[in-house]
Amino acid sequence: MKERSSGVGPARWLREPLLHFLVLGVALFVLFQVASGPGQPGDDELVVTVGQIDHIVEIFSKVRQRPPSHEELDGLIDDYILEEVLYREAVAMGLDENDTIIRRRLRQKLEFLVDDFAATQPDDEQLLAFLEENRGLYRDDSTISFEHVFFQQDAEKEAAELLTGLRGGALIDVSTAGDSLPLPRRFDVATESDVSALYGDPFRENLFGREIGSWTGPIVSPFGLHLVFVSERIKSRIPELSEIRDTVERDWLSARRRTAQETLFDQLRSRYEITVELTEWVGDNGADMANAAMPQ
Repeated sequence: MKERSSGVGPARWLREPLLHFLVLGVALFVLFQVASGPGQPGDDELVVTVGQIDHIVEIFSKVRQRPPSHEELDGLIDDYILEEVLYREAVAMGLDENDTIIRRRLRQKLEFLVDDFAATQPDDEQLLAFLEENRGLYRDDSTISFEHVFFQQDAEKEAAELLTGLRGGALIDVSTAGDSLPLPRRFDVATESDVSALYGDPFRENLFGREIGSWTGPIVSPFGLHLVFVSERIKSRIPELSEIRDTVERDWLSARRRTAQETLFDQLRSRYEITVELTEWVGDNGADMANAAMPQ
């Protein structure tokens, strides 16, 4: 008899977030080592590689919708060489130091690099788990369909008489009954938010508790009194994954990128001994922060 394997199967193990972040960290470490390690041309040597030429051709082709001619490619390579020479000279002169725009651009490029590593496509199991963990983000509002007849606040008697007639089966044209109000008399599939925005939370709570299929009221709103007839009420629900897959996948990818960035940046920060020296001043809360230092 074969023994049953315990633990996590290979396919499931490959989907573990911890493994993904480990691979991300190793990949970036290798990238940094290659970028800064030995084997690079000297400061006075400039090599235009086949890969760089292919990249130049690719960019030109995307913009012009055709490959460059030999003369155009020569000009593009000359422009690349000039750009690289000027870049190296600018760095050698320290022009990149203390430049906020350059610092922010380099930070942005590193963040984009992390995003690319983290941008893997989720499967249904991962999306279902994310949907379950964040049910509140995707819950639909309860909806209601109703019509109403409005009366001024002091017209309680008239409202009561009309309600009696409606319940008794009298033939009454409700489209002209009551007082005028510059709001629709009928609402189809109105959300709780819609009703609250128009009539206030107390009205919405009262309305959603009314029975379906008969005239009831009056319900008080900031405008006055309302007789209401609820024809349909649909309770709040969480849609199936198939209904909102694109939205859930977008949110899953966003959360994954954010977690990957936080994980990697925490690892990078841990490589530094950080001290923040504050000048003598008093904070907004009145605390004396003179000569303070905050090691991270």
